[in-house]
Amino acid sequence: MMNHLSRILSLLLLVSAAVFFSNCDGGDDPQKTEEEIQLEKFEAGQWTIQTVTNDGVNRTTEYPGMTLSFTGTFATGGTYQYSSNATSWPAMSPWEKSGTWKFVSGSVGSKIIRLTDDVEMTYAFTNSDKQLSLTFNYTGGGFDNGRVEKVEGAWSFIFTRP
Repeated sequence: MMNHLSRILSLLLLVSAAVFFSNCDGGDDPQKTEEEIQLEKFEAGQWTIQTVTNDGVNRTTEYPGMTLSFTGTFATGGTYQYSSNATSWPAMSPWEKSGTWKFVSGSVGSKIIRLTDDVEMTYAFTNSDKQLSLTFNYTGGGFDNGRVEKVEGAWSFIFTRP
């Protein structure tokens, strides 16, 4: 009788262990890809302009009150949207007010491409991901096609968020 009870207890313990471990999925959520992590940083809030420079010349006053927002649903190699707003815009600008973009394959952690004009931008998040810098070289006529002024050259847009 004792031997029979011992076997039943052992079997019950084995079944309990099997049920316990079958409910374990091996961890929390699946690990996020680099692209998903970076997209979350872009979409973390509304970005406000701090400085704009063109070939080392400060042009921040040409973009008063500029804000920038990123949106989109994550998909590997996906296309996302951005929109920006300002109190006023310069007559010519290398910055299109809204458009689509995606990460540059092989450089997800540092480069995006604006799809309207295929301008590749280097980006960096600093200050605990509360500062975003976008740098790029621009050639062409610019957006909003007003009077002719210099829009070509090396540009840097630095944004912050709360």
